[in-house]
Amino acid sequence: MHVTETWRFLDTGAAAGPFNMAVDEGLAQVGADPILRVYRWQPFTISIGYHQVAQEIDSAKCRRDGVGLVRRPTGGRAIFHGHEATYSVIIPKGHPQFAKTSLDVYNEISSAVVLGLQMAGLPVSLEKRAQPDAEFSSYQRRFACFASSARYEIQYHSRKLVGSAQRRFQSALLQHGSILIGQQHLKLMEYFADQKNDSARENLRRKTVCIEEILNRQVAYEEIAACMKAAFEKYFKITFEPAPLTNAELDLINQLKAFYTDLRRRL
Repeated sequence: MHVTETWRFLDTGAAAGPFNMAVDEGLAQVGADPILRVYRWQPFTISIGYHQVAQEIDSAKCRRDGVGLVRRPTGGRAIFHGHEATYSVIIPKGHPQFAKTSLDVYNEISSAVVLGLQMAGLPVSLEKRAQPDAEFSSYQRRFACFASSARYEIQYHSRKLVGSAQRRFQSALLQHGSILIGQQHLKLMEYFADQKNDSARENLRRKTVCIEEILNRQVAYEEIAACMKAAFEKYFKITFEPAPLTNAELDLINQLKAFYTDLRRRL
């Protein structure tokens, strides 16, 4: 493989929602290097979209159950982050990828994720979404991010495995996404403040799939993280330089964490 450039690789492991979202935004604000970051959530956390109304989620139940609640810097609907591998990609403003359309960047990053999942033995593909019926369209507007569809989605037999979102900052483009390893994402329906019913949970179950269901075995976060790193190197013809967060980045992240502990809308 002919290597064309060096990217930065970060595995920040398990952390709470405010830290995870502050890192994604902080690295995008700095916009110094192309980055692939992988991480997970401790405790399990519900993230809501940038413009989503926080009152849709029963925050009191989240506190009682020890489930985190945080707002993402990207759009979309609510996600329950359980046993998963989360990826984020930072493309700096001066990078050739930044000049491409958002859809082209989305599809290229998604293609690298697909390659990583295939390396893990998963027969998945990037598919153009089917037009949902009227009943499901109403459902996906109200509920889970994994129930909704972008123009192209990473799927297994037309069931969604990865949910991704994207945002352009002044200094960089951020795309991040949840790769479902286990089935904990189905617990989301227990935390909506108004409508909690079996049909909504069943809709989510029918439209999604997780890695452990496909492979019929337990799968560790580390396995998927390693496949993502190898796949991005191969797809983008790059080499990775492991580089921990700098002191300056940590200072910015700690400042941003104050916002991410507050669910007020940021318009």
